[in-house]
Amino acid sequence: MPRSNGRKAFSPIELAVLIAVLAVLIGLLLPAVQEVRGAGSRVSCADNLRQIGRAIHDYADANDGQLPYGHRNKSPLSGWATLLLPYIGQEKMVKQYRFDLDWYDPAQRKLISQPLKVMQCPAVPDPDRTITGTAAGVPYTVPPADYAAVSGITVDVVPAVFPPSYPRFGAMPVDETRRFIDILDGASNTLLVAEGAGRPQVWLDGKATANVPPNDKSTWSAWNGNFIRGYSRDGKVMPGPCGVNCSNDNAIYGFHPGGANGLLGDGSVRFLRQSTDVYVIYALATRAGGEVLADDDF
Repeated sequence: MPRSNGRKAFSPIELAVLIAVLAVLIGLLLPAVQEVRGAGSRVSCADNLRQIGRAIHDYADANDGQLPYGHRNKSPLSGWATLLLPYIGQEKMVKQYRFDLDWYDPAQRKLISQPLKVMQCPAVPDPDRTITGTAAGVPYTVPPADYAAVSGITVDVVPAVFPPSYPRFGAMPVDETRRFIDILDGASNTLLVAEGAGRPQVWLDGKATANVPPNDKSTWSAWNGNFIRGYSRDGKVMPGPCGVNCSNDNAIYGFHPGGANGLLGDGSVRFLRQSTDVYVIYALATRAGGEVLADDDF
């Protein structure tokens, strides 16, 4: 007589119930895992900006208080991040970079194609994306930069939003030099760098579109600055009341739920809430507007 080993196979009903229970558990756990992962990316993103902030201050200490500048129109064309290379552990790269040449010059091709981890937010989809284009007829393929210098607010809101007399320029200089003492609103009330993440894809309110923004500002070796603007909630109309996470086209945009990270002149990193009033964003983007901000404004 055969002996039973005491094991009983699952019946089809029991197996179906087990699968259903597992599916429910996975459904419950997945959002928690995603939330933890998202929180980790936000922290890593903020750490990148803190490192950039320390580099900016180290550069200023070595250069009579001057802020790193980008050349958008003044030859040789270059990015502010190139000046920070020795302060972010890239001494070898700075020795190879030709400051007497435009960033896109064929002689720079190998160097500018190298990504800088500190300039890329880990929360952005497609971390291996590249930007291709031409500058003065010269083709390039370069890594993206998810952090852009805040150079002020766009002229497009003058006079629609602000009078012509409003001092619309920010702390980070373009085609000129500027020092920390020129930040009249105070370093703790003025943005130096903020997320403008996801390029070369244009993102509107969490949705990727087929449009591509100008390429000559979205990589570390180019001037890489934003003149900030507000949009409608869907990111399609400018100017508008939304200053954070509605469009990454010359605006503050991050891939963190509820907001984006920004680096202030005092070296601190603040999480700019998506609900922040656009006029507060404009005040943070300018260096001499005379606005008085409280901590709970942003």
